[in-house]
Amino acid sequence: MLLLAACQPQRLLLLDPALSDPVVLQSTARPWHDLGYTVEYRRFYPHLTRQDLKRYRTVIVLGGREPEGPSDGLSAGDLAILNEWLGRGGVVVLGYAGDGEGYLDRWIANRWLESLGAGLAIGDRVLEDTATRRPAVALAQPWAEARRVGDEPLGSAFDPFPLDRNHVILARDRGAVLATASRQAFVRTPTGPAARAGAATVAAVRVGEGLVVVISRHALGALGPQYRATTMPPLQRDASKRTRDFLMGLARWTRRPAEWAHVPAAAHGVPLALTPAPGPLEWQPPRLAPPEGVTVTPLPLQPVALGRPPGSPAWLQGLRTLWSPLLASRDGRGVPRPAAAFDSLVSFLDVGGLNLLAGDADPWASDTVRARRDERDLLRRAWSDAVTRLQPTSVAWIPAFDPRDARIPLADSSRGARGEEIATWCALDSLLWKDIFSTAYGALARLAAEQRALVIALALDQWHDARAGADYTMGQEFCDAAWRPTMARLGRQGSFDSVPVSERYGTLREAGLLAQYYQALEDQVAERGAALRDRVLKLRRDLYFAFRFSHAPADWFSLGLLRGFAMPDRPLLLFTPELSTRELLGLYRSRGINAVHATELAPAILATRDSAGLRQALFKENDGFWLDADAAMPPGGGPRPPGGRLPADSLARLLRRLMR
Repeated sequence: MLLLAACQPQRLLLLDPALSDPVVLQSTARPWHDLGYTVEYRRFYPHLTRQDLKRYRTVIVLGGREPEGPSDGLSAGDLAILNEWLGRGGVVVLGYAGDGEGYLDRWIANRWLESLGAGLAIGDRVLEDTATRRPAVALAQPWAEARRVGDEPLGSAFDPFPLDRNHVILARDRGAVLATASRQAFVRTPTGPAARAGAATVAAVRVGEGLVVVISRHALGALGPQYRATTMPPLQRDASKRTRDFLMGLARWTRRPAEWAHVPAAAHGVPLALTPAPGPLEWQPPRLAPPEGVTVTPLPLQPVALGRPPGSPAWLQGLRTLWSPLLASRDGRGVPRPAAAFDSLVSFLDVGGLNLLAGDADPWASDTVRARRDERDLLRRAWSDAVTRLQPTSVAWIPAFDPRDARIPLADSSRGARGEEIATWCALDSLLWKDIFSTAYGALARLAAEQRALVIALALDQWHDARAGADYTMGQEFCDAAWRPTMARLGRQGSFDSVPVSERYGTLREAGLLAQYYQALEDQVAERGAALRDRVLKLRRDLYFAFRFSHAPADWFSLGLLRGFAMPDRPLLLFTPELSTRELLGLYRSRGINAVHATELAPAILATRDSAGLRQALFKENDGFWLDADAAMPPGGGPRPPGGRLPADSLARLLRRLMR
């Protein structure tokens, strides 16, 4: 019977309180799908119901982002269903969120694990590594080492492999540990770094006839884009293959109950105690079934085929971009670069064989209402210097702007799932679009109209700190300026108008209206984006549009912007740190978003001996690269030799060598 159960197709329910778009859960679902699970993602009701006990045997419950970022989260009703799930011999995979987000759900998960007597607890600090194998990724994550557990599939020996972000898992019995961190792993504490050599990062325990697996959601999705930038190493295909082998081995292991005997059983459980909680906790009992209208999405999705349209300009065949602000900073103000610094910048572009210069052009200083005359004069001088020095070269210019730099005080703030204020604009506030987006695009469009040969695109810089809550997410937007027009669009005025802001998310979720609400929000952003695009194109018909993101764009606001600016005859230019984007671009294409992608190139990676592999990653798996000037050049403007054991050649010459 056990062998028969292991061979039969099984349904797996995937729940994510962050309501992530399916495009950034592809890599989470794929190992389980490839092992025979039918993965069903219920995006807009991320809580368990009694109906789920009959339909599914395995559930992956990803952690929410609260309190650091707006999202849904685990409820008392979820824990009740999970207890029954285990009592029926089911598998529960807890994919906690970490590294600056998800403290509330980790706290709830730890209380639940304690009540089971699981002997497992998730720590609160992210693991780092003193001897990183990944100099090209900002956060030095320790690689994982799998522990042999029984026979196949986890009884094999695995060489160390990357596993994205992880926290320490405290295990009462070492037999529960499935994978550990490296010997150089440490965590940062208030008193300084503390060694955590060989700390557990993946663990499992038997509870009755069931199984609980604890692993980070970032590790589960390590093989592809997620809602945060990857920390996986580039150019190490063998290492990524070992990551895939481990994740597939874990998925296969959950289908072999006989192998679970090699991990300890829970013991000495205690009553569940959820007070006092460090944040809002939902106490309502579980529903019998999801609300009417809530559907599931089979994962992974199938992308459409990609192909570059004929007649694409030469510069689109390989984007080689330096991202650098036009102005230098002095005493917190933007000032024109010194002549020597600008000459050094142009020389770097030339020697490095780069074809694009992109970065903040400070359009706010052109505002005749909010900028002083001397600021406007300085900006005109900076723009003139850029034109004078770039025109004789083969480098094109993409002036950009960051909405956060606008000189307009915040009016109607964004609202999260609990009704909490978030320190950013309400996404549909008319002032955001009229006084910020329209002003910036208008100023840059006039510049582009004057410099037709030099300026080829305008860019919106949406680069944010990787921490939670830095940009628009699926846990918002419930401010009045978004709520009222969206409910009117859905034909839900009247009783919904009086719903308090703190209850709006929950009301929509329980009514089965979240999907419609977020689609309507995205549509409104797309309409406003299209209006901006058309206004710019009236001044310059052949312009392209570019966007820089700190992660794969997959929230309603970012996707709405991309849909609004998208055009069938020319692609959008996307600049992100993501490494593997061909599938992602295919999924965007199926939504009407035609785009090309340049991946971030860290200077240290130019030390690689695998130049052919690097070219493959940059120009085959992506459409080129972009280089952050802060990482490539010192404040004075001259090229900086890359750190680490690199040849004595300058960074610019290493870049030129890459083009051969």
